[in-house]
Amino acid sequence: MQRRRLALTVVVGALVILPGCATRGSVREVAARVSQASKEVAELRRAQAASTRETAALVMELRTLSARFRDTEARVRESSDRITTLANRIAAAESSVRELATTVEAVPRALVAPPDERPDHSATISGEQAFATALKTFHSGELGQAVLELTDFVSRYPRHPLVARAQLWIGEAYFKQRDYRQALMEFRKGVDAAPDSSVAADGWLKIGQAYGMLRERPAANQAWRHVVREYPDTEAAGRARTLLRK
Repeated sequence: MQRRRLALTVVVGALVILPGCATRGSVREVAARVSQASKEVAELRRAQAASTRETAALVMELRTLSARFRDTEARVRESSDRITTLANRIAAAESSVRELATTVEAVPRALVAPPDERPDHSATISGEQAFATALKTFHSGELGQAVLELTDFVSRYPRHPLVARAQLWIGEAYFKQRDYRQALMEFRKGVDAAPDSSVAADGWLKIGQAYGMLRERPAANQAWRHVVREYPDTEAAGRARTLLRK
């Protein structure tokens, strides 16, 4: 009987102790898992922080690149405008040289022309002298005075063969002074004075250049296409083709 009581006590004690052991084991396991989860969370937070810093750095770099791109784009536009301006100036200079050469050639022809081709010899010579004087004034840089002298030449010798050229030189004087609207008007007068000659081709070329300086590219292209279409074999047409490709 006593032995049975002892055995029962041992069994009951074991039953009491075993659940306690099982509970402590579960708690340790849960604590281990919580600890592991905490470590993983901490690692994820560190990774998130690193990713945030990297993203911020990339955003800053993107903004910097975007600003550089806008700056580069502005410089490209500025360079393009400068190229167009230089091209127009070069074309104007080339045209001026051609006009001067034409003028120089015209003077000897007038001097040696037969009398019947020179109904008013003295008027022709006087007109050419006035024209040459006005050109000299132009090339000396006195543009305002050159306009006055050329305008006077046109008024005094309205039938002179150099009137159309004189009108283009008046336009060129305004062009050099950056009064492109007035230059357009004068160039058109030159074209109207000689609609079927190389002077007209040069005039239309200059009209296109004036529109180009005013940044009215469609009107400039239209003028240059007119030169190519109506005066295809002139030097002005060759220059117009070059300008149309830019």
